[in-house]
Amino acid sequence: MLIIGCSNSRILAKNIAKILKVEYSELTVKKFPDSELYIKFETEIKNKELVFIQTLHPSNEAILELILAAHTAKELEAKKIILVTPYLAYIRQDKRFNPGEAVSSKIVGKLLEIFDKVITIDPHLHRFKSLKEVFHTQTLKLTSNGLIEEFIAKKFKNPIIIGPDEESYQWARETALAIGAHAAIFKKKRFSSTKVRVILKSPIDVKNKDIIIIDDIISTGHTILEAIKNLKIHKPKSITVIGIHGIFADKKIYQEIKKYSTIYTTNTIENPHAKIDISNLIANSLK
Repeated sequence: MLIIGCSNSRILAKNIAKILKVEYSELTVKKFPDSELYIKFETEIKNKELVFIQTLHPSNEAILELILAAHTAKELEAKKIILVTPYLAYIRQDKRFNPGEAVSSKIVGKLLEIFDKVITIDPHLHRFKSLKEVFHTQTLKLTSNGLIEEFIAKKFKNPIIIGPDEESYQWARETALAIGAHAAIFKKKRFSSTKVRVILKSPIDVKNKDIIIIDDIISTGHTILEAIKNLKIHKPKSITVIGIHGIFADKKIYQEIKKYSTIYTTNTIENPHAKIDISNLIANSLK
């Protein structure tokens, strides 16, 4: 086995190779003056099982990098090529809402089917029931739930776990049940891509309590910020935000969230708050 560190996930790839005690090599990725990508393997790959580690945020060039690398690996007679993509981009675009729209998830799925196997962590499967609806290759869906539960149990005593909207409640409920905590959910009304309003679906006393808001993807963070503002009125002891995939696309909203809460994420996407390590989770899936 040869672990290939791609441009978005070199640190994670090195950790995984170290845990597995296997060879590691970085994929050389450069740009020509016209911004076209240059890809090169730095070690012999013939007859080897390659494991590419590449999270898809930022996504667009990362996908093209994988396509170029995968086709090259096939041409150079790699025995098997596996993609570990801790954060799977485009998966949320799972339906044609308006005439003429691209169903991007299925298109990206077809592009990545050149890999013999695709492994990802907590993909946002909303309308899809499984990854088999996206990929026609072997897939494996991992979850970071256990790691998050352990992290919360070590740092907090009797917290209240909150889902900022209906979609995130599955993570909040499962986490709360695992650690014996109470769970609550906000109901969200979206007015635009940048304006939302949330209210608690049922009353819960949060005064002087440690509150943990859990979501799978922190993208712009608008929904989470609205939940924080709603909760602060009731004077909780502390507010912590835990996300699986930390994108933080809106820097202004991100600064507001930081101002009012403590943030933790997994390291599916490298960021300053990535304190929950998924390296062993991925390594165990490759044994």
